[in-house]
Amino acid sequence: MFDFLARALALCYDVWPSFGGAIALFTLAIMLVLTPLSIKSTRSMIKMQRLQPEMKRIQAQFKGDREAQNREMMAFYQANNINPLSSCLPMLLQLPVFFVLYQVLHGLTKTNAAGEFVPKYLDHSSHLFRALEGKTEMLSFGLDLSRSSLTAMNESGFGPAFPYFLMVAIVAGTTWYQQRQIQGRNPNAAANPQQQMIAKIVPFMMIPITISVPAGVVIYFVISNVVRVGQQGLISYLEYRDDPAPVVRPASPAKSPKESKAPETGKGTRPAKPATPPKPSGRVTPPRGSAARHQTNRRRKRK
Repeated sequence: MFDFLARALALCYDVWPSFGGAIALFTLAIMLVLTPLSIKSTRSMIKMQRLQPEMKRIQAQFKGDREAQNREMMAFYQANNINPLSSCLPMLLQLPVFFVLYQVLHGLTKTNAAGEFVPKYLDHSSHLFRALEGKTEMLSFGLDLSRSSLTAMNESGFGPAFPYFLMVAIVAGTTWYQQRQIQGRNPNAAANPQQQMIAKIVPFMMIPITISVPAGVVIYFVISNVVRVGQQGLISYLEYRDDPAPVVRPASPAKSPKESKAPETGKGTRPAKPATPPKPSGRVTPPRGSAARHQTNRRRKRK
């Protein structure tokens, strides 16, 4: 296994003649192999989030009986083809690669009595072997990839070791983000205790690991986390893009009776025209009141 990964790393060095670049290409190849599993894992997590209401109902129904609750939840997982630990499965599968790569880098930077590298696991005719043989540093991107953050700080102080700790911070930050990434698409996901525990613990677990391993292994973690974040973002977008977004319509303010009856006359609005009086039809209507009585008395006198 060590020889196989060392030859794969040497092949990547032939493509990109840089120690850091070869590790980056090697990491991309590993992530490409794990892509089908990453897709399946992300879809399983999304399915769990969509089924959160039903899972809450089961937990509430069997709240007083822990054994029955676990039995019903396992039956629910099996019926819906869900793996509750799917979020950490790709990371667990990368752990063997991490341990082997750690041993390979230690073998490539093995030193003799004079402190010079005598690389193991490599063909002596490979470009990577010739680039490392007799050297005392594995320089790439301005860093000695054979040293860890703690070693760099002990030997050179915090200033020169700052880039090493910056990579450690990137690993912890991207680990935290990929644990929270899908949960942010659905607020109900925060209620899942497994997801919540993983999101809190795993980023802190990465800090003591990455500060004590060579920087070349930290590059592996940085590239793999960035690729994983991109994969989860793309898969989440493809899974959620067909979900209808709720349309929130603002409520119209209630009008008072006066406002509903009397139309408002705003600026630039013509005032209402007065009603037009009816035209005379030619028929004479007799006057009313005292004048009418006086006219009637005059007619009676004439008779």
